[in-house]
Amino acid sequence: MKGYVFCSLEVSRKNMSINKDNMVDSSLQQILAFSAEDVNFLTKQPIKFIEGNFADYMWGGYHLYDMKDLPYDENSRIAAESWEISGHKKYPSRLMMPNGSTFTFMDLLKNRRLAGLILGEAVVEHFGQNFPILVKFVDVHKHMSAHLHPSHAQAAALGEDDPGKEEVFIVLDLHEEAESALYLGLKDGVTRKAFEEAISKEENILNLSHKIYVKPGEIYRIPSGVLHCWTGGSIAIEITESSDLTYRMYDFRRKRPTHIKKGLASIDYNCGQGIKFEKECRGLWQSTQVKGLDIVKTHNALRVERLTANSMSGAEPVKVDSRGNFEVLMGIEGVIKVASLDNNWIANLSKGRSILIPSKAGSYKIYGLDRENENRALRISMKIPGGNGGY
Repeated sequence: MKGYVFCSLEVSRKNMSINKDNMVDSSLQQILAFSAEDVNFLTKQPIKFIEGNFADYMWGGYHLYDMKDLPYDENSRIAAESWEISGHKKYPSRLMMPNGSTFTFMDLLKNRRLAGLILGEAVVEHFGQNFPILVKFVDVHKHMSAHLHPSHAQAAALGEDDPGKEEVFIVLDLHEEAESALYLGLKDGVTRKAFEEAISKEENILNLSHKIYVKPGEIYRIPSGVLHCWTGGSIAIEITESSDLTYRMYDFRRKRPTHIKKGLASIDYNCGQGIKFEKECRGLWQSTQVKGLDIVKTHNALRVERLTANSMSGAEPVKVDSRGNFEVLMGIEGVIKVASLDNNWIANLSKGRSILIPSKAGSYKIYGLDRENENRALRISMKIPGGNGGY
């Protein structure tokens, strides 16, 4: 069954890069020629992307190599973030087909039909063909900058290509003998005037920010427009919309560009301050009617859940309804076996690894394989307006 499936698919030419001879880029031509087996490989089972999609920001370390059991030496580049499943042009995820050819996730989704099969028609209808979320493992080895992210409206007003965003951070581990703190918003009583004066004088604005010493397992919502900074010592998961839009306000004189004008235009002075605001931003897992499935409240279109599988002999698996749209699973503790309800596909997921379950892969069940530790994974998906669990 060779290359006939996609010959009749309608492709949006405006989403394709075209060379001087008005020919479609070669990788996109290959996508058009995918066979039925190729399409099934991408849509009927979990997708595992090529590991090592690291962002080498200066504040990172090498812990992510260890967590993923990837080799490294003194010449390896820093791994500040692992962009686990990304359709963003900065660090797009890549996958390998059975014949050895590789494609970016971003290019695969440029085909409308394939996007619908992987993401789900409801997702494409409401959020477009681009992958709408960005999930990362993060190793904060040194201080990040003090920065913020604009809202969607403010990003559009400033003419940005990327949308605004807010983030959910889940702390996994801490480095020993490190500070491991989160600065979040402003201290109680800090005025707009005092903050902007400190900015104008290039002072360390963390002195005006509320400081939290974080612990493993804690969940923090980082709303758009809120100043924040992670200090060295935290290993975490970051879950957000697909955007890399960051306005750096203070960077400890490390000579990286700052974005003061845009940041001041985007900061939200109406949010709370101090301990009260900290409590508003803390998240808690809440049980659901499904045993082994917990959920944390989010304030955007992303749904974040936690799956826990029992490793006891003879334990019943946790059965998960896919809702007919894509899901991301990220291993956070132990080892989980994920299998379709009809056992047509099986995937193992350990801490530090991620898979994407396409919309057509169907519902599934999970088993715990680690007898000494909890067996858990994060489950990330989209809330469909008016749909099952939507908003």
